[in-house]
Amino acid sequence: MTQNKWKFGCFSIIFGYLYGLLYLGYILFIILAQSSYSMISVPAILLPFILFLLTILIIWKRVDIKNDRKAKENLNFIIIMGTIPFFICAVMLGINEYKTNFTTEKWVENMSDRVYMVDDLISTYDLKGKTKSEVMTLLGPPTDTEYFKNDKNIVYYLGNERGIISIDSEWLVIDFDNSDKVKEYVVRTD
Repeated sequence: MTQNKWKFGCFSIIFGYLYGLLYLGYILFIILAQSSYSMISVPAILLPFILFLLTILIIWKRVDIKNDRKAKENLNFIIIMGTIPFFICAVMLGINEYKTNFTTEKWVENMSDRVYMVDDLISTYDLKGKTKSEVMTLLGPPTDTEYFKNDKNIVYYLGNERGIISIDSEWLVIDFDNSDKVKEYVVRTD
């Protein structure tokens, strides 16, 4: 084994472990934080992949593997294995992007996924001042529950509590004033 091939092997193993651990961390973060496409998440997953490709290019240029078929096959395998985590993260961000975008249809049809949409709902729609019928047109019928219920509010079940350990459920509680217009709304946990 030549010195260059030995260095290439050691560097590849160390770089592979670090690269894999980084993307494993990204995958866990995407799952736990329900992260979607943003000005932070896209560069965060793209930068290590670009560095990976540049490293492969440098290895290709510096290490004499052009005439070694086995080394070429190993390098191709490394490129494929290094591309997979990037695509997994990109797909996961896309799935979360779809799940977090509020639409009335998704809200009504997927009660347990409302927890992902509620932030988009609150940031997109200002419910204050809307009438009860306007709220029900937007969100559908309220959940039939006794949690947080009183005469001047309606409650929507959002799903399991967000976070690592989901013991409780989350609820959207919308309070109305005496003229049946939204006074305030808040996400609560039971």
